[in-house]
This record gives sequence, structure tokens and C-alpha cells, in this order.
Amino acid sequence: MIIATQKRQQNIAEYILYMWQLEDMIRAVKFDVSQIVSQYNYPENTMKDIQIWYTQLADAMKSEGIEESGHLRQLQELVIELSQLNISLLQNSSEKKYQELFNEALPHIAEIITKSDNTIKNEIEACLMGLYGMLLLRLQRKTISENTNIAITSFSRLLAVLSKKFHELEKGNSEL
Repeated sequence: MIIATQKRQQNIAEYILYMWQLEDMIRAVKFDVSQIVSQYNYPENTMKDIQIWYTQLADAMKSEGIEESGHLRQLQELVIELSQLNISLLQNSSEKKYQELFNEALPHIAEIITKSDNTIKNEIEACLMGLYGMLLLRLQRKTISENTNIAITSFSRLLAVLSKKFHELEKGNSEL
């Protein structure tokens, strides 16, 4: 809850990845969120808030029917918002740096979309899925190829700029 709040305010892409990880963690403990909460060490009132937050998260997953796989609707909507912002930035002639980053990532994005049998719906979702896949590989201590590292770097750079633009718009500090 605390980390999620910080990530939501600072980097929307990291927030989405973190929440995907929490969804998988909740599934791994078979929705017994007390197993997750017991790992924290905060004052009692904060622990109560953390318990409530994880319980609400697990309940939302159940009510949306994503007990086995999938992502919460609110996270899917954020990915769509990022995708729409991506399209706007690509159409904006003053966003040359962003367009260069996108073009650098595009071959890797296409590869991920192809490997997913076209189940990935947009380029930004492909970048996020690539980064999440890398996270899982690292957790499993698997060797990561040079090509994968190049792809992940291009996704990271693109999403960093996109996240910054997202937060600027959200705060009213920028217009497209």
C-alpha cells in the first residue's frame, strides 16, 4: 500500500508493474493476504490499513474474475490511458525525442506482440509485458540474453519519458 501509493505518484509505469506483481503475489498465497501482511513491521494502525488495502485488492480481483490470470480493470484502464498518450505524442511534431525512443523500441515491441499471438493490445502494453517478463526472469535467476537486455533498455527509456509526460498532464503542468 505504501509503496504502491509512492509509485502511483512518481512513475505510473512502475506502479502498473508493481500492481501486476502484487496480483501475482495474492494469487500465489491463494488470496490469504494475511501471509503477505505478516511480513510487514509497522505500527498497529498502519498494519490495520495495510490489511484492509490488501483485502480490498484481493476482493476486487475476485469480483472481477481474475483469480487465475488477468489484471484489475483500473490497471487496464491506466494502460489504455498511457497508450492514448503514446499515440498523441507520436502525432505531435514537437515530440521528436519521444518519437525517436519509440522508433528505437518498435522492433522489440513488434516481436513481443508477435510472440503473444497478438493478445497484447497495444505498444505500451507490450513494453510493460516485456519489463514484467524481465522481472520474472530475474526473480528466477535466469540468464538474460543481450538482445533481451537491449529490448528492455529501449522499453525502460520509452516508458520513463511516457510516465513523466503522464504525470505532467495529470498535474496540469503540460498540455498536448
